[in-house]
Amino acid sequence: MKEAIIKEIVEKVFQKAKTECPKHSRYALSNHIAETTSISSRTIERLYDKYLEKKGSVGEQNEHTINDLCKYLNFDSYGDFVKQNPKNKISVDLNDGRIKKYWKVLAAVSLVLVVGLFLGSSEKSKEPKCMVWKTDHYERIECFTINNIIIIPFDEVRLQNFKKVDVDLTTEFFDETTGKPLIWYYKSGNNIEFYTAPGLHPINGKTLKAVTEYIVDKYVPVHTYEASSFAE
Repeated sequence: MKEAIIKEIVEKVFQKAKTECPKHSRYALSNHIAETTSISSRTIERLYDKYLEKKGSVGEQNEHTINDLCKYLNFDSYGDFVKQNPKNKISVDLNDGRIKKYWKVLAAVSLVLVVGLFLGSSEKSKEPKCMVWKTDHYERIECFTINNIIIIPFDEVRLQNFKKVDVDLTTEFFDETTGKPLIWYYKSGNNIEFYTAPGLHPINGKTLKAVTEYIVDKYVPVHTYEASSFAE
């Protein structure tokens, strides 16, 4: 991950927080961001010091922290942020013959790809290009506008991997090797919902949080209430 991009992400995170939080102090903004992410307020304060105040020091940020900040900005991940925010990262002299040759090759390759996509899209053109949330999963549908129904662009990865699930203590909440979370949750009052992937809540658009040991201990039932979960 590039420092310049991380700096831009941190700046945008605090800009968004200022639109949501009535107080704009470093402490207040950091706590507000912490409440809507799985990152500690102390870590966020250190990011503020390094990238906004240009003081203090903070080590290399782990992938989970940066991805969580990107989710706060309504991106799926760091990679999604970079993809949707392209910038010219290399300054070159376009009079250089090698650069001209490079662009000619690139143009030719792009043309081949466009033609291939056009020909290959004939079969897929009839497939629905949107999807809608149904109870605990997404379903592919035709794109249309209707009141009270949230229709979103089709996303194959989200269609296959994002589901609402029931959990108990037999559920695998963390990767055995890395310890990273495998389940995300949304809590409102005494109600809590669990999902199989990070992102936004399919109904209200709130950012889902990564599950923690505390959440598992407090909210996950010891067993399900099905007959098969009890010893005979």
